[in-house]
Amino acid sequence: MRIFYGWMVLTFLSVLVACSSDGDDFPVFDDDDPVEISPVVFDINAVPYPKLSDYNFFKSPMSALDPVYGVLPFQPASQLFTDYASKSRFIWMPEGVSAQYVSDEKIFNFPSGTILIKNFYYDQALPSNSKRIIETRLIIKKDADWIFANYVWNEEQTEAIFDLEGSFVQVDFVHNGQSKNVFYRIPSQSECLTCHKTGDSAIPIGPKPQNLNFKLYFADGQQYQLDKWEDFGYLSLGTPAHINSTVDYNDTSQSLNDRFRSYVDINCAHCHSATGHCNYLPILLGFSETANPDNLGICVVPNIDISGFIGIPVSHIVKPGDPVSSNMYQRIKSEEENIKMPMIGRNLVHEEAVSLTEQWINTLEGDCN
Repeated sequence: MRIFYGWMVLTFLSVLVACSSDGDDFPVFDDDDPVEISPVVFDINAVPYPKLSDYNFFKSPMSALDPVYGVLPFQPASQLFTDYASKSRFIWMPEGVSAQYVSDEKIFNFPSGTILIKNFYYDQALPSNSKRIIETRLIIKKDADWIFANYVWNEEQTEAIFDLEGSFVQVDFVHNGQSKNVFYRIPSQSECLTCHKTGDSAIPIGPKPQNLNFKLYFADGQQYQLDKWEDFGYLSLGTPAHINSTVDYNDTSQSLNDRFRSYVDINCAHCHSATGHCNYLPILLGFSETANPDNLGICVVPNIDISGFIGIPVSHIVKPGDPVSSNMYQRIKSEEENIKMPMIGRNLVHEEAVSLTEQWINTLEGDCN
C-alpha cells in the first residue's frame, strides 16, 4: 500500500474548534506539538522506483543530501574503502515497525520495508574542487529478502537514475592535498551480491551493533546511535548495555591490534566468513573471530600462491615481522586485478591501509615453523 502523509485530521479538528461558539460543546484540543510523520513515499510492491527523487528521502535540493523527517543518519565506526569516496548513510523504516538485536556481530533483524541508503561522493572533485555525488545505493527489505537498487547521479547533480548494469565513471579529485584520478566502478547487481551475501541470499554489511556503538551528531544533538534508534522507534528495547565493539581504524588513540582487526572486519570479513564469497580460504576476518589470531592467517600457508605473479617469495598469509613475505600485505598494496584485495570496490591502493597493515605485521613476534 502506498503511504501518503499529511495533516488532514489535524486540519479538520482545527476547523471544528474555530467554528464553534461559546455555547457549543465541541471539545477543545490544545496540542501545540503534533506528531510529525515521515514524508517518504514507499510502496513495497512498486520499489525499486525509476528515480531516486521518487522516494522523497531528501529535502530540496536533493544534492544537499539533507534528510527529511524519519530518514536517520548512521555511520559505522570503521568505513569500507571505495577509492577514497566519502559516504553518507541513512536508514528509513515504515511507521510502526522496528529492528531487533540478534548479537553484537550480526546485522539487526530488520523488518520488511527497511531501506538502507548509502551515498558515494567526492568533496573535492576537479576541476571545480567541489562536491560531486557519483551514486546512491539502496538495499531494501522486501518481505524476507533484501533487494538492491543503485542510482547513478547525472552531471547536473539534480537526479539519480536506477541502474543495476554497472559502469565506470572517471573522477579527478583531491585527497590530502594531492590530485588523484580513478575510473570509479559503479557495481552491477552481481557484483553487489558478491560482497553482500550469506550463502546465496543478499544481506547488508555494516549495520551491526558492534559497528554502531558510538555517538553521532543528529539534527537534535549528539547521541549514541543505538539509543537514537530506540528513542525513534527503529530499534526494539533489549539491546545489551555492553557490546564488543569495533573502533575507527584511523584513530591512533586505539590499540594497533584493534584498529587492524576493525579494518579487516569492515573491508574483508563479508567475503572472508563461513558463508561468504571467499569461504574456501583459511581465514575468518570478522571482529569477533579475529580475537583468535589464527583466523588472521598468522603463520598460515596460503592456498593460493601469488609469489610468481609479484616476483617475491610469499610464504604465509601473515608472517610476523615480515610484511613483504606476507600474502595479506602484498594483496592490500596491489592494484593488479588478479591479486588485489578487496577484489571489488577499489581500483586505487588504500595507502593508509597499507601503512596500518605494515605496522601491525611488524609488531607481531615469533617464527613460523
